[in-house]
Amino acid sequence: MRFVRIFSILITLCLWQVSGLEAGEKLTLAAGAGYKRLVNELCTIYTAKTGVEVQQIFGNMGQVTAQVKESGAVDFIIGEKQFLDSTSLAFNGEVPIGKGKLIAVTAKGVDIKSLDDLTDPKITRIALPDAKKAIFGKAAAEFFTRKGIEAQLQPKLLIVGTVPQVSAYVMSGEVDIGFVNLTEALAIQDKVGLLLPVDEGLYAPILIVAKGLEQSRNTEAAGSFAEFLQSGEAKAVITQQGL
Repeated sequence: MRFVRIFSILITLCLWQVSGLEAGEKLTLAAGAGYKRLVNELCTIYTAKTGVEVQQIFGNMGQVTAQVKESGAVDFIIGEKQFLDSTSLAFNGEVPIGKGKLIAVTAKGVDIKSLDDLTDPKITRIALPDAKKAIFGKAAAEFFTRKGIEAQLQPKLLIVGTVPQVSAYVMSGEVDIGFVNLTEALAIQDKVGLLLPVDEGLYAPILIVAKGLEQSRNTEAAGSFAEFLQSGEAKAVITQQGL
């Protein structure tokens, strides 16, 4: 019996050492703040399946890419493909996540029937992320321009740093309307009024991807995370989150 018990312990130790994923390996993942809830859910499932802890960094993409470049310690980044491709970061792989969608959310009690009412005098404050740093801020600005209402809306605009900051202003009632991504809108729908989709023909397509970084020091875990993102389980979560 003693021999069997010792043998069992040795087998367990060997298996633990063989799998780098079970030996405390970690990943660092950076993403746009508008996808915080999605990333949290994906990482929770991934960690439960593999034992790999994932440190998460969020912000507008300007902040995120600067931090990735400066730290040299990030393994994966999730964001808009065109923006990421325009940076000087070196990537070693890409996994498509989904198509981002721009949504206008109204504060509770705001009397609006459609986005044609944006120029109505009763709409006095409109929040959106900084178009120079956040893709959904850029998409909202493109929508205003293509709709021909940019000049009329300019005095009403409140520019903030990230999508979650827009949500905070809408939920508090400090603004009438805010522009966010669908993933964020679904997460806060119980705390706001209406969710108004923006015509996708009025802003450039937004392709969200996960890119591995050449600077990654955790190659085995990074590879397993890329595989996980392509699994049916991960895709079901992504779809549920509006992508």
